[in-house]
Amino acid sequence: MSRAGVALLFLLLVTLAATIAPPSEASSAEGSEASVLHAFFASLPPASRRVLRPSWKATNVATRRVSSRHCAFLGVECSASGAVAAVNLSGLGLSGALAESAPRLCALPALATIDLSWNQFTGPVPATLAACSKVTALHLASNNLTGEVPPELLSSSRLRKIDLSYNSLTGGISAEPHPSPVLEYIDLSVNALSGVIPPELAALPALNYLDLSCNNMSGAMPEFPERCRLVYLSLYTNKLDGQLPQSLANCGNLTTLYLSYNEIGGKVPDFLASMPNLQALYLGHNRFVGELPASIGKLVNLEELVLSDNRLTGTVPNAIGNCHSLTMLYLDRNNFTGSIPLFLGNFSCLQLFSLAHNGISGRIPTEIGKCRQLVELQLQNNSLSGSIPPEIGQLGQLQRLFLHMNNLSGEVPVELTQLRNLSEIALFRNNFTGVLPRALGLNMTPGLVQVDLTGNGFHGEIPPGLCTGGQLSVLNLGDNQFSGSLPLEILKCESLSRLILKNNLISGTIPASLGTNTGLSYMDISGNLLEGMIPGVLGSWHNLTLLDLSNNRLSGPIPHELSALSNMETLRMSSNRFSGPIPRELGNCKNLLHLDLGNNLLSGRIPAEITTLGSLQYLILGANNLSGTIPDSYTATQNLIELQLGDNCLEGTIPISLGNLRYLSKALNISHNKLDSQIPSSLGKLQDLEVLDVSKNSLSGSIPSQLGNMVSLLVVNISFNQLSGELPDSWAKLAAKSPDGFLGNPLLCIASDCAHDSKNQRRKLRYRNRIIIAALLMSSLVVMLAGLCAIYYIVKRSQRLSASRGSVRSLDTTEELPEDLTYDDILRATDNWSEKYVIGRGRHGTVYRTECNKLGRQWAVKTVDLSQCKSPIEMKILNMVKHRNIIRMDGYCIRGSIGLILCEYMPKGTLFDLLHQRKPQVALDWMTRHQIALGLAQGLSYLHHDCVPMIVHRDIKSSNILMDTELVPKLTDFGMGKIVHDEDADATVSVVVGTLGYIAPEHGYSTKLTEKSDVYSYGVVLLELLCRKLPVDPSFGDGIDIATWMRTKLKQAHHCSIIGFMDEEIMYWPKDEQENALKLLDLAVSCTQVVYQSRPSMREVVNSLMKIGK
Repeated sequence: MSRAGVALLFLLLVTLAATIAPPSEASSAEGSEASVLHAFFASLPPASRRVLRPSWKATNVATRRVSSRHCAFLGVECSASGAVAAVNLSGLGLSGALAESAPRLCALPALATIDLSWNQFTGPVPATLAACSKVTALHLASNNLTGEVPPELLSSSRLRKIDLSYNSLTGGISAEPHPSPVLEYIDLSVNALSGVIPPELAALPALNYLDLSCNNMSGAMPEFPERCRLVYLSLYTNKLDGQLPQSLANCGNLTTLYLSYNEIGGKVPDFLASMPNLQALYLGHNRFVGELPASIGKLVNLEELVLSDNRLTGTVPNAIGNCHSLTMLYLDRNNFTGSIPLFLGNFSCLQLFSLAHNGISGRIPTEIGKCRQLVELQLQNNSLSGSIPPEIGQLGQLQRLFLHMNNLSGEVPVELTQLRNLSEIALFRNNFTGVLPRALGLNMTPGLVQVDLTGNGFHGEIPPGLCTGGQLSVLNLGDNQFSGSLPLEILKCESLSRLILKNNLISGTIPASLGTNTGLSYMDISGNLLEGMIPGVLGSWHNLTLLDLSNNRLSGPIPHELSALSNMETLRMSSNRFSGPIPRELGNCKNLLHLDLGNNLLSGRIPAEITTLGSLQYLILGANNLSGTIPDSYTATQNLIELQLGDNCLEGTIPISLGNLRYLSKALNISHNKLDSQIPSSLGKLQDLEVLDVSKNSLSGSIPSQLGNMVSLLVVNISFNQLSGELPDSWAKLAAKSPDGFLGNPLLCIASDCAHDSKNQRRKLRYRNRIIIAALLMSSLVVMLAGLCAIYYIVKRSQRLSASRGSVRSLDTTEELPEDLTYDDILRATDNWSEKYVIGRGRHGTVYRTECNKLGRQWAVKTVDLSQCKSPIEMKILNMVKHRNIIRMDGYCIRGSIGLILCEYMPKGTLFDLLHQRKPQVALDWMTRHQIALGLAQGLSYLHHDCVPMIVHRDIKSSNILMDTELVPKLTDFGMGKIVHDEDADATVSVVVGTLGYIAPEHGYSTKLTEKSDVYSYGVVLLELLCRKLPVDPSFGDGIDIATWMRTKLKQAHHCSIIGFMDEEIMYWPKDEQENALKLLDLAVSCTQVVYQSRPSMREVVNSLMKIGK
């Protein structure tokens, strides 16, 4: 070979060596990174590895040497050079201990981003993540992480972005000792962090995004540095107080400031005007006072301004009219006065406007018609007058119009019918008159959804086109003067779920051509002029839960077809002209809670099929012509709260089995019949009964001493019988307060008077009676008695039993304790509030066990601080309610600033104790768990649907559910309760209340007060009952509550494996009981749906529970 050839060959060999060497080094680096990823993969539990295995499976060495195969792994992103730059495994449902897996990724030398958010990792956040050499972004949101925020993360010299939101982190926040110089983005929202916001956090020099919302941070807001770079600051839903710091003005770059739902006070400061870039300013639901400064008009870039629920006064400043970009303006629930500002006409972009719940007066200005983009207009609960301006017809985008509870008058303008997008109209409780436009509803697409015109002076016929779009869900036209016949088009509207036409002048008959409507669940057409018979077709309206036909002129028999209404809970047909027997087929309505057939012309016997209905709570059959005996078949499993059989022709004896009705509390009225013999001693077991009326019968003998045990009695009427002997000692006060209830029984006496009688005196009394009764009673006494009877009968018939349905105790007095029990007795029994008698502590007071030896009874006594409220909400609510599943208040006492609430003592503790501390240790079989679930649901259903006004508890949790000796649940602790009047139908709450894990998710973004928050909390309790896990259980991981955990499990599991997520006891139940448990689980998941409108009502929950296990 020539010399030139040798040189050429040498160059080729050198070149080949040079080209081979780099791939070998690269292959080594790539193999190292793949090994790191596989180590991370191996640290995950098997279920998580199965998710990643399809793309993360190990490859052979030869393959790894020739390719960057690991860059194709799911969630792995590589740079152009093949190095791993990001690991994004968000939303894959991965689990395991974060500290075991995440730090392994730090071995990737070029890794810049770790995103493990929206998974189920548990345990603490490892501080070692702060030492990852190149990582600048750490995303761990929406996991189950617990523990504290590692200070090392906030001190890192590399991390620029940290997101730990939606976890269960606790403790304080610290960036010491060396706050990060580069950290730009911090999101710690929706955790359980507490303490003050550290000043070093707000002083981070590079910080432009800080979100600490939905925590428990307290104290004043921190000071902000002179060179504040913040663009986004969110601190809403905490417990911050004090005033806005002046140094906040240093944050001139702020575009978003969320401070709602705190306790920040003082005046709205002028220095907010020094933030010209502000686009969203939320100061609602705080304690700001005084007038709103005109300087706020300098925020010309403002798009969203929320000042709801403060204590602002004065008029709305005209300067706000300079904020031409506003799309949202909420000024509701303050003390603003004056008129609606005319500058509204300047807001061409305004979509949401609320000035509701203020003291605004005057007319609705015509300028409102210039807000062409307006979607929602809320002006309710003010003092507005005049008519609705026709210019409102120019609001082509309007969907919701709320003008209720004002002094508006005149007719509804026909221009309203031009609003094609209108879906909700609320005009109730005004002074509107005239005839509704006949075209109302005809032009609206997709159609009206809710219409409430209650309490006005509308007359004429109801427009037939209200359901034209097929979307109408609620129509409330009650308490007007509408006339004509029942609108057939509306009765056939299948989208309609709630129809209220009560107290109008609607006449004619209920048409037999109705057809079937399977959508309607609530129909109240009471208080009209309807006549004729009830068509049997109503029995095919299977979704009806309430049907109220009372106070009309309906006649004929009660159709037996109504017995097919299996979902019926309330049936009211009182004050009509119905005749004939009560159909025994009504006993097929197994979900019936309230049956009122009083004040009709019904005859025949009372069907035992009805009186023994297990679900029935209210049975009103008084003021009819019923005959025969009262069925003697009442059992302890029945739920009757009120029984009204008075003013009939019943005969025979008082059934002994009435004493079995342990929940009978409101009234027992069997007066004005033909009952004879003695009062049975078994009635003494009715210790919750408040009203007992057996007057106007032929009862004889003495009053059994056991009736003295009826400690809850408020009204007793035994008048005009033939009773003799002594009154029970505990009835002496009742006789003194209402002596008329004891008239007409000449041989009755109070014990102290009877003690002075001797046998001779009684003989003389009998002899004297024989002589005098004929003379005196046949003259003056008989005349007076006849007059009384006539008056009594007239009043009785006109009031239709209302006089005997109980009375509510007043809280005007400072003391209402059981007889012979005093404040000093309670003080002695608790050894002057000694710690040894403490049985519970809550946010609203301490509970003590007290025993009165002289009465032989135990009570739970709760002390309440009255320094802020003379009559706390808990006293008001417990005084209003009476239900077997709600703790009974036996009395109260007020001493200065301390109030005492005396309640029945529950020796079995709380449901929390039963589930999580296993005290007492009892087997929670299916029947017991079902009883607990049903009892609690019935108590809540009573609060939501049977109490007027409605009551929302707002703190449903297992530790607020007491258990009696038979493990019957009783709801307690109404310190956060809310009495919701009709005018509060659209009420909002000023703070998020409740307990972590039980709080409905909508409270993170909505201010609306709704009973559906109780439904959510109830669903959480059901999950506790089934799984025996805490609402925020460590096993879920940080930030995950039981509802979220269960939803995730259900998505992953097959039907057969779901039992494995529940309490291990359930695994040993019979198959049919396991199936029942799964149905109960489905109900719990339905109750904890994120969208509150999708949750069932508590009535629907009760209905579902009664079907489970049948």
